[in-house]
Amino acid sequence: MVLFSKFQAVFALLSQPIRRTGSRLTRIGLVLGLGFSVALGAPVASVSFAAGAETLLRNNLPAALRGNRVAVREVARAIIRIGPRSFKSAAQIRPLLRSEALRGSSAAANAYGILLQYGIGGPKKPKEAANWYAKGGAKGNLGAAKNAALAYALGWGVQRNTKRANQLLAKLPPDQRSRKMLEISKALMHPGREEPELALYWLERAVSNDKSGQLNAASAYQTLAGAMANGDEKLLDWLEPLAEKGDVRAQILLARHYEEKATETERAKAVDLYEQAAIANNPDAYEALGRLLAISQSPLSDHILAFLEEKARAGVPWANLALGTHYVFGATTSDEMRAKGLTFMEVAARAGDPEVQYQLALVLLGDASDTGQHDLARAYLVLSAAGGNKFAAQAAKKFGPLTVADARLIIETGKN
Repeated sequence: MVLFSKFQAVFALLSQPIRRTGSRLTRIGLVLGLGFSVALGAPVASVSFAAGAETLLRNNLPAALRGNRVAVREVARAIIRIGPRSFKSAAQIRPLLRSEALRGSSAAANAYGILLQYGIGGPKKPKEAANWYAKGGAKGNLGAAKNAALAYALGWGVQRNTKRANQLLAKLPPDQRSRKMLEISKALMHPGREEPELALYWLERAVSNDKSGQLNAASAYQTLAGAMANGDEKLLDWLEPLAEKGDVRAQILLARHYEEKATETERAKAVDLYEQAAIANNPDAYEALGRLLAISQSPLSDHILAFLEEKARAGVPWANLALGTHYVFGATTSDEMRAKGLTFMEVAARAGDPEVQYQLALVLLGDASDTGQHDLARAYLVLSAAGGNKFAAQAAKKFGPLTVADARLIIETGKN
């Protein structure tokens, strides 16, 4: 009973949000009482990448200041990797970078442009920065070409020149070109400075250049639609071809649109799109199918159920989770249905996903009469915490130590 009282004491802690905000299970848990980077900014490097660049800068800066040209070029590469950040002796290295850039170093031209643009080691000169980026790009430096393209596309320190931006972007590989165009489009929708028509130009170019279909532009279209008249109608026109190409985000957005219409015909369209996204292993699609299963009529509900059962038999944890929540929380749930639902949910949790394990723990804790369920809940919290779920970790600490090995043993021997 001590363990039971501890579970009661941390019930509120488990009301922390689950990954899919607004999920059906989250809302039920609450009922139970459970408790755009703008393109103008600097890229964020990984810790190890930045640390290596810092070492490169530190090791080469003394020799560069003595006039060693090889060291100056190494310093330039370090500055590009680190990004726009002040450093000791920036004022002294600035003219050396310029000289090396004039001698043909594209890396030096790019690095010198960064110092000019952000005023590192001297005054800000964004117009000159764009010209130096362009010099570096003209010599084949892709990083410089990207910086210059941004400058000309956005009118960033220079007069806006879309033709020049496209010329610079043409130097990039197709995938990088598409991503940079998408970045430009998003920057043109910065709050307070929205330019939707120009943003649409760059977004459509990004999509048309994405021959491999890997660019997910759906969220950018959604943002764009919110700033335009009749944006909802335009959004559908933009999303439909993306969804047909297999863009999962576009499929989800379109499905949500049809789901909100609340007719069986529109729901059928939503189900088709959600199933396409589910086949691409999108967890949100499985959750949505479980939601539609609860409110749809036959034959649509039969179709959804058959799809989820097929995927559950194939071992898809999110299909098992969707079926489990349907049976546990359905409007006509009986003891038999609840037991069936818990079995589906446990199959999903045993697949090892920390979020699913955490969600099952929430459900098991909802049964105040069965302490055996609470033992299982504790075990799933420990496994979820071991998998990186911080909310499960906070809860698991309240019950004292339990090793992962012991948690697995409880799960293997426990029965719902």
